[in-house]
Amino acid sequence: MRPERRIRQAETRLFARSGLRPEESFVDLSSAKVRLRVLSAGTGPSLVMLHGVSLAAAVWAPLLADLAGYRAHLVELPGHGLSGPAAYRPGAVRDHTLGMMDDLFDALGLTTVPVVGHSLGGMFALWHASARPGRIASLVAIGDPGVALPGAVVRMPLSLLTVPVLGEAVLRAPTPRPVYRQLLGHGLSPAAAAAAPDELLDVLRLAARRPGNARTIAALMHAIDGFRRPRADSVMTDAELGQITAPTMFCWGTEDPFLTPAQARPAIAGIPGAVLHEVPGGHGPWLEDPAGCAKLVTGHFTATGYAPAS
Repeated sequence: MRPERRIRQAETRLFARSGLRPEESFVDLSSAKVRLRVLSAGTGPSLVMLHGVSLAAAVWAPLLADLAGYRAHLVELPGHGLSGPAAYRPGAVRDHTLGMMDDLFDALGLTTVPVVGHSLGGMFALWHASARPGRIASLVAIGDPGVALPGAVVRMPLSLLTVPVLGEAVLRAPTPRPVYRQLLGHGLSPAAAAAAPDELLDVLRLAARRPGNARTIAALMHAIDGFRRPRADSVMTDAELGQITAPTMFCWGTEDPFLTPAQARPAIAGIPGAVLHEVPGGHGPWLEDPAGCAKLVTGHFTATGYAPAS
């Protein structure tokens, strides 16, 4: 059976747990020269959700059950899930991302839209909110947003992905479900990995092995990070953080391994009006407490003019 079919079958079973049947679409983005897959579910005001590195749209499934009243567009970033590959190179990731997100919003017919971003997705959203004020109407960043904020550390197993050749080989290696769950625990938290349904693990481990995905993710990690520290051009300056006008809320696990909430507070204070909510958990707190995280997301969007449909 083709990997794409196995991925879709695992997704179907995963979303069915919450009574959801997302609609699949693909958007071809001209300036970024990439084809992205989008899963759309629910009814109500639109919101865009951007996952973290080496994850996929399906990672949001546990949260959607408690995030009713929105039309959620779950975007698979380049080289993730069933999206197309991208040729990332050092020094060019930000420009590529800004063009990609402009094209994405246009393709979805969204003049302005609230955004939820986790890790890499949060970093992309913060970059865009700073450089293109107005298009992201309201923003929730869950977990440390990649290496956007000063002080973030690149830890194992992500460090391996920054090494040319080795990173791609690691991603493409066959990984049984129990081993993948253990690796996910290192990247998110043991509790988050333990809570992840088997179907989600199958989506992620199968998607990572797609040749275009492994090549893209490895190139991306090498382009934004060194082995232990981020590249300087990945980290936002005080001036860039100060340019963010979108109402911004951070939902941050107290045990996040890449940057603690306490370490992030000075940078967050530089974003006008930004709010930090510390929650129990690691880098993927919605997997540990989906209802609690959904309540924070809904509360922030409601307070900023984007209440869910009743």
